[in-house]
Amino acid sequence: MGKEKNTDMWVHDLLTSANIKHEADGSDIKEINEALKTASKRNTGKVGKPEFICVVKDFLIVIEDKASISKHIKLDENDVISLEVKDVTDYAVNGAYFYGKHLFDNTSYKKGTK
Repeated sequence: MGKEKNTDMWVHDLLTSANIKHEADGSDIKEINEALKTASKRNTGKVGKPEFICVVKDFLIVIEDKASISKHIKLDENDVISLEVKDVTDYAVNGAYFYGKHLFDNTSYKKGTK
């Protein structure tokens, strides 16, 4: 089992112990799954699969994880989360932000800000 799968299992256990309902690689909510059909992090227009999607009340939580803390976040030259394809695919926060923005733009979940 790869190190990232170990991280996935750890996150799953944390969410379970906090009684947060979650789905891996998609959602059982039709609207979210429909939006994910065009959410490829490589901008191919294909399916995107965040590690976990959670809905708590009317908040949508998107979780991406990586095995190493060195792959936590990549900022651009303006100290903003980079949305370059390589950074979105290689860094957890960048990927989660990408999916969160896509879901915000393509679903009725609007809590929070862009």
